[in-house]
Amino acid sequence: MRLTPVIALFAACALAPLACDNETPPPSGTDAGTDAGTDGGTDAGEPRTSVSSSQPAESASDLYPVEMYYDSAASRPGVYQRKVLSVTFSGPMDPSRSQVTLTHRSDSSIEPRTLSGQWSSDHRTLTVTLLAPEEGGPPLEEKSPYTLDLTQLRDEAGQPIDGAPVVGDGKLDFTTGARDGDLEHACSHTLVNTPVEHNAAPSKFASPPATDIGHARYRLTLPGTDGAYAGYSEFISTPDVDETISLYLDREVALSVRDETESVDAPVEVRAMPPACAGVTHRARFSAMAGDRLYSLHFGPASFTTFEFILERQDKK
Repeated sequence: MRLTPVIALFAACALAPLACDNETPPPSGTDAGTDAGTDGGTDAGEPRTSVSSSQPAESASDLYPVEMYYDSAASRPGVYQRKVLSVTFSGPMDPSRSQVTLTHRSDSSIEPRTLSGQWSSDHRTLTVTLLAPEEGGPPLEEKSPYTLDLTQLRDEAGQPIDGAPVVGDGKLDFTTGARDGDLEHACSHTLVNTPVEHNAAPSKFASPPATDIGHARYRLTLPGTDGAYAGYSEFISTPDVDETISLYLDREVALSVRDETESVDAPVEVRAMPPACAGVTHRARFSAMAGDRLYSLHFGPASFTTFEFILERQDKK
């Protein structure tokens, strides 16, 4: 009969106990001479740091290409354009490496741009601010595909990032959407106009303030209590031209409009706006018929008392 290594060792020790005082049998299931606990000598290692989220998201197809802002510290203070991108990682990164490369994927005549980002205090989020190129033009072209190459970055251990699952190749791909000239025009007014302040009337019979000047930036305070605020302003149409009236709001506000001359409601369309500036989040739009007609604008109910809007009047074609 052939003895197993463990049984043979114990049999030998029974015959010569002094020879085995310092011997320890190998653990069951391992071969003598193999370093136990190394899983065959391989080391799986820790998972590499990866991208956990980004703005824009990977493969986004409608990123608004510009953000308008007022730069008071510029040599010529005024309204400028930028676009802010950010990438957040699953673990801390090496803060000494902050450069990424932006490439226009469909126009080779546009040179790739090397950009330096800003790390958050925990070294997990890199914020990249794109300013307008020195040669002119917007920070990003509209309706254009771009790639933000992150492969130059390293984690705090000096390892390259693992792009999966958010950006599998270590490059953030996105496409910009179309620009809206009317929206950007309204944004410029939010940044430079002094607000015209009014208190809304509690009813349409209590002398509502007029809010009908084109390009004006209105700041309206609503009456009410306990988080239920609502009020009225009024609008007078032109004598001889039908118009489209747009209110570019700094927050979502319920709005109903009534043509008091004809005693009929005017349909109102409210929609969210792309993030072209901090002062506009929604647009409310209605049609005003010619003839010096009186329109009552009812705002609310709302959970807040004060909001702003830019009023734009456009002749109907």
